[in-house]
Amino acid sequence: MVTNKVSGARSRREGSIGEQYEILPSSELLSRMMKLSRDYPTFVTLTTTQEWFGLPRAGSDSDCPFDRTYKGENNPGCNNYVLIIQDKEAYPDDPDVQLAPNAEFLLNQEGGWWKEPPNQTEGDELGLEDGPPSKSGWKYIPDVFLSGSVHGDERVGPTSLLEMAELVVEAAYCESMPRMKYKPKTSSSQDIGSEYDQAQDLWQQELMASKMCRQSLEDKGVPSPYRQWLARLASTRRIVIIPTANALGYSRNTREEAGIDPNRDFPFDIQRGDEKDCMQTIAGRSINELFRSHLFPIGLTFHGGMEVIGYEWGAPTYLNKDAPDAVAQDTIANAYSRYANGFPHHNAYDYGTMNDKVYYVRGGMEDWAFAGSWDPDRVVRCSPTTYGGYPSEKTEYNNSTLRAFNMLIETSDIKGPPREQLGKRNRPLISSNGEDNGHIARNIRLALLAVDTVEPYVSIKGVGGLQFDDDVVPAVNQRKYNGGSFFETTKMIWVPETPSRKHSIRNLVTVGRQTTAKTTSITWSVGGSFNIDSTEIIYGPWDKLPENLADSRDGFYPSRKTLDLIKSSEFRAVPPSNSDVNGEVQGRSRWHKEGAFPVISGSDSSPAFEASLDLSKYPTGTTIAVFAKAKVDKSWLNPASNVGPAGIGSVSHIVNARTNPSYFASNGGKVIQGRDDNWWYSAPITIIIGTLEDEPKREAATNNTPSTLMDGAVKAVHVNSRMGNVPSILDSQVEEATLQRKGTNRAAAPSDLSSPWLLGALMLLSVTMIGCVIVRRKRRRLLVHRQRMIRIAAEEDEFKADLSDSEYHDDVEDGNIGSQGKFSID
Repeated sequence: MVTNKVSGARSRREGSIGEQYEILPSSELLSRMMKLSRDYPTFVTLTTTQEWFGLPRAGSDSDCPFDRTYKGENNPGCNNYVLIIQDKEAYPDDPDVQLAPNAEFLLNQEGGWWKEPPNQTEGDELGLEDGPPSKSGWKYIPDVFLSGSVHGDERVGPTSLLEMAELVVEAAYCESMPRMKYKPKTSSSQDIGSEYDQAQDLWQQELMASKMCRQSLEDKGVPSPYRQWLARLASTRRIVIIPTANALGYSRNTREEAGIDPNRDFPFDIQRGDEKDCMQTIAGRSINELFRSHLFPIGLTFHGGMEVIGYEWGAPTYLNKDAPDAVAQDTIANAYSRYANGFPHHNAYDYGTMNDKVYYVRGGMEDWAFAGSWDPDRVVRCSPTTYGGYPSEKTEYNNSTLRAFNMLIETSDIKGPPREQLGKRNRPLISSNGEDNGHIARNIRLALLAVDTVEPYVSIKGVGGLQFDDDVVPAVNQRKYNGGSFFETTKMIWVPETPSRKHSIRNLVTVGRQTTAKTTSITWSVGGSFNIDSTEIIYGPWDKLPENLADSRDGFYPSRKTLDLIKSSEFRAVPPSNSDVNGEVQGRSRWHKEGAFPVISGSDSSPAFEASLDLSKYPTGTTIAVFAKAKVDKSWLNPASNVGPAGIGSVSHIVNARTNPSYFASNGGKVIQGRDDNWWYSAPITIIIGTLEDEPKREAATNNTPSTLMDGAVKAVHVNSRMGNVPSILDSQVEEATLQRKGTNRAAAPSDLSSPWLLGALMLLSVTMIGCVIVRRKRRRLLVHRQRMIRIAAEEDEFKADLSDSEYHDDVEDGNIGSQGKFSID
């Protein structure tokens, strides 16, 4: 395990901003993967198919001499490494996590919350087999398969995938800080004493770490919206990367593995009687084992020798035929080509079926991964004799295993292109056809697009003109806490109920003795898709919802009970106000060939929908749950003109999950489940209708809490923002809302708390009691902060004296992240 101290210079530089990418040899790939797994153990697992599945190694004593990590000194041949990116802290009960050295530590965090019996019974509504609870929801995290080099002399893929992995993981770790569990309470009853000071120091350390790593990513050309996007991918997908599937061939720089072509080694559309001629290679068996233990809707396999994206069909049986779901495949391939883009003397990728654009093969991996489960007449049981044989039953597949869009990416005309054609480390996520683009640069983006489109998602971006400073927060699972999980981890937005003298009263209304805000605006986005067929906001009181919005046994979100309740009369649906329905489509994602729609000035490249919520019926003190939902890509059900085999409908996971509410697929414990009426739901946010205005405005400014103003009055305050302190006047209101949500209301009713004279008295008393304490505390923090900064500056001077300028800069870029999840500044 890596210590928390700032590390020294790297043994080999990973590259600086603006530097040209370079193709890495096997030894450097392994070194970088090992470093990634050591530095980010809560997001990265590095293993081998030898350790995982008991496969033998290909090669002899002279092959892969650098590799002693898993095989030891006296074991010949090359290991086939697998790099898994997943949020292990949020989903510690995922079987893939058990491969990690820190698995036991992760499982025992928070008292092993994931293994506790459900606190309510909802029945086996998904038809799953009985078994131990899997409350974290790991079964429903979508799998993504990425293969870097099935042919060992085709060199672009492995480095592209490693560079992509490093970007994703660094962004996820950065976005996970500061962690809310370290945030001290700010209410006046708890902000005095050594425990508070210790918590405050730890919180300030995490804040400093988060700001430094965010700036490092910004310097690398990864601004905030892209950082949040990468963090979402790491936290909501299981990315399985086999960088050099043909480890022996890549090490030797030869196409085959010991004379056998791995991309003719799969049991699809091969001649009867040739059963001994499939699953002969360790590369083929490694990929087979990964598919047998996962449920991949989407994948990529990188090759070289031309520049094209190929999809089904590529099998001779289906020459001159379109595949089922060809419309979806063509749409995704078009997006791959556009986001990858071209560069001088190299056009954007051409795309089409492998039969048309490349050539047909028997035993190809792409067709096998797409059709092996639903076209059994094309599949044989393999009985190879190489490496001591391979069980024939391992080439028998259930109805779910092989239904993936696993596209062929022919990366470059030259299989090992020169460095000047690889692209530069400059704004790596921005599509460009300029000189900074290249074979590695564009395939980093292409792989990220595959990870994104594996599953649709909906995200609420802001309230009352206030845009959130994060999206999905890694290392947090909203299912974690029984009795209030989703409520306690939502973004909580305070909106005022009382107008100031400067505030227009047009947007406020009186309910009995209480004054409430009449409307507030919501913005949201939809991703992981192309056409946004329909989208809207659903909102209503939190106290009408169940304690856990996910299924209490297996974590599926939202649960059947939750869906039934938000369909009730207590909840309202509001369509977007800025999207004119064009035919049957209400919007377009960022990946659509016509660009995102609708868009808002100043927003990122994603679509931005807006709506106004009528809050007039809710009295002061009400906590409101807000969801966004969307239906997407139903046009993918349209068949192509010449489908083979004829008369078959949609067959792929990726299309059925979006368009078939009754769809169910399961393999290796993983599940793909159709959505109720094809709606995809966001995580909820909370709106708290509050009780003051001028004091929250003043405190929000003092405590650097995200807020918005209109005509000098507070419009919205993000009271549990990670990047600022909660105003103390709001802290008690949030605590009150939490207690009411749990059914343990402290004392007075909301109507009493909202009476003006009582509020005035409470304000005066609060200011009188804590005014002096606040001044003293702030002076003490300022002194501590100045001392800390002096110490850091001295340490930096010492590092600069010891290291070259470039090495020092690289260490700062890395964030000097230690394995225990702390930024080392002591």
